[in-house]
Amino acid sequence: MEGNNLWVRENLCSSSIKLNWWVIKSLTLDRYLIIEANGGLNQQRSSICSAVALAGLLGATLVIPRLEFHSVWQDSSEFADIYDEEHFIFTLKDFVTVVRELPEEIMKTYDFNISSIPNIRVQAWAPASYYLGEVYPVLLNQRVVRISPFANRLSMNVPPHIQFLRCLTNYKALRFSSAISNLAQKLVNRVTEKSSSYGGKYVSIHLRFEEDMVAFSCCLYDGGRSEKFDMDAIREKGWGKKFKSSGHVISPGLNRINGRCPMTPLEVGMMLRGMGFANDTPIYLASGKIHQADRNLMPLLKMFPLLQTKNLLATEDELAEFQGYSSRLAALDYAVCLFSEVFVSTQGGNFPHFLMGHRRFLYNGHAKTIKPNKPKLALLLHNTSIRWDAFKNEMQSMLAEIDKKGTAVPIVKKSRRKASIYSNPLPECRCLLESKNISSAFMLKAAE
Repeated sequence: MEGNNLWVRENLCSSSIKLNWWVIKSLTLDRYLIIEANGGLNQQRSSICSAVALAGLLGATLVIPRLEFHSVWQDSSEFADIYDEEHFIFTLKDFVTVVRELPEEIMKTYDFNISSIPNIRVQAWAPASYYLGEVYPVLLNQRVVRISPFANRLSMNVPPHIQFLRCLTNYKALRFSSAISNLAQKLVNRVTEKSSSYGGKYVSIHLRFEEDMVAFSCCLYDGGRSEKFDMDAIREKGWGKKFKSSGHVISPGLNRINGRCPMTPLEVGMMLRGMGFANDTPIYLASGKIHQADRNLMPLLKMFPLLQTKNLLATEDELAEFQGYSSRLAALDYAVCLFSEVFVSTQGGNFPHFLMGHRRFLYNGHAKTIKPNKPKLALLLHNTSIRWDAFKNEMQSMLAEIDKKGTAVPIVKKSRRKASIYSNPLPECRCLLESKNISSAFMLKAAE
């Protein structure tokens, strides 16, 4: 079936974001899509956005996505624990019908067990044509399809009206739950108050130096044989035999030269001081539990004594309901970083990927992000004979280059997009960008 046969539509975007959208009525209410979103907070977010797009493509009703529990992230949160479920359903209602659960007659067919519904395994980045040719007939025949895992299972290159559903979901429909929003707003207010000498402006740093990240990177620091033994054990516990498979070579030295190693707090501090950030710069540090924090965090604190974290800004009672839920804690960090004057990304991954796009969306493309040239930085940090003045010159040149790249508008051909709308909202999400009100409301539910 051709995708265009599924749709009758008019102007996709207008200044009021009032879209005209019709799907064949016989498919709207009695065909259901179930997906299981795997990974951490933002990988799950990506899956949710793609699930809405796929439901639109297939003309299916979407069941609220299920969040998969993973031994690494150790988070048993459900959709409503992280996102405002009512807002999600309401925002999408004119485009994709979303329900909380399958009808009883379908559940009865599968003994009221979602896992009994046959699972369709889909290749990574499957094109729209695959879903229309292979999955759509199953949907018509069985009334329900389940796809797990669903991370990265829909191509970024989809028709514009389907891509728009990703935009709508990411930038409008996905709003954090009340519990997360209320505390996040308090943290933003508190870090702003503590930055009063800078007009309420602060720098946020996303530091990926948690134990699992250090282990996954296969990089070595200064812990010797003991560190290597510990990291091997963590890798085996979290990822099984993945790192021992044939053909997988662990090369810490090569990883470091290629800029793939997570930056230490010391390295982050040296980079920022070299770029010209003074020691009284207000800093918000977004991170999980830092690997050997007592030893590793001290140098950064000495360089930036006004450093704040969610643990310092919130009381124990306020954080109590978040403890043990890595995605909810990450959501708090995400919200505070979103409203910072400068965002510093120290490692790749979905967190900075989504955050950079959200900041571009929120500030009409004018959001300062520092994403260092890590291979160059690794060489400079490895050079023990370099003088501080020379290092500073290199850092300031790097910052100038980052700023230059940041002002460039990426050219994306709609029919050839390979990059992500989550990090670069334009051009597909332009209508949302032009119509939105500049406020935190699109991310945070207003405190009641």
